[in-house]
Amino acid sequence: MNVMKYLALIAVSVMSLLMGACASPHPTSGTIATEITRDVAEGTWALTDSENALFNVNLLNDGVAISNWSKGPDGAKGESGTWKVEDGILLLNWTDGWLDVIQLGQIGFEKYSYAPRANRQGPPTSFGQAVKVLDDSSQWSGVWKTRSADPKFNKQPFYICLLSNGAAMKSIDAINTGWWQKQQGGIAIYFSDGWYMLLTREGDTVEAKSWAPGASRTAMPTGTSPMTQVLE
Repeated sequence: MNVMKYLALIAVSVMSLLMGACASPHPTSGTIATEITRDVAEGTWALTDSENALFNVNLLNDGVAISNWSKGPDGAKGESGTWKVEDGILLLNWTDGWLDVIQLGQIGFEKYSYAPRANRQGPPTSFGQAVKVLDDSSQWSGVWKTRSADPKFNKQPFYICLLSNGAAMKSIDAINTGWWQKQQGGIAIYFSDGWYMLLTREGDTVEAKSWAPGASRTAMPTGTSPMTQVLE
């Protein structure tokens, strides 16, 4: 009889483990190792949205979060929010009501997203991996503001979002997508509508030279204007 009780106890334990392994992912403190500090959190992250599309988040040392996610109503202007670390878990609260939770899981950093008004104690709306961007692209990934060199826009301000995978998007022109790559002293942006931009950095100052479609890139630029990174 004692042997039967012992075997029954083993069976119950095995079932409990299997049920726990099949539970849906949920960022509950204590179930996954959480080792994020403010120093680890600050900087640039590569995340994916609910459609598995890449976007970046810049976390500044004053608790401000800037995202270059461009599918919202502001397009290439991205989104803004705040961030903090609680008990080793990184919390990103966005002005549109979304919450992103990042913590260290079994195979690296994991992101859990909750839609506005979603139960924050229930299953996340979406989840995926989160990667800290540590290479040179972290210096450029984010949202930038400058002025148009196109005469028809009369130096109108516009935004450019640069993703860490080399994709680019602007908030002006009907054809507004492109790509960027590192150049000596800065980066080059090639837009699908033919516009070409060369960004150079000297200390904290970034300058943009722009060439109109068809213009020789060895000639004088169509326009030159300062570039400022959106940090609030």
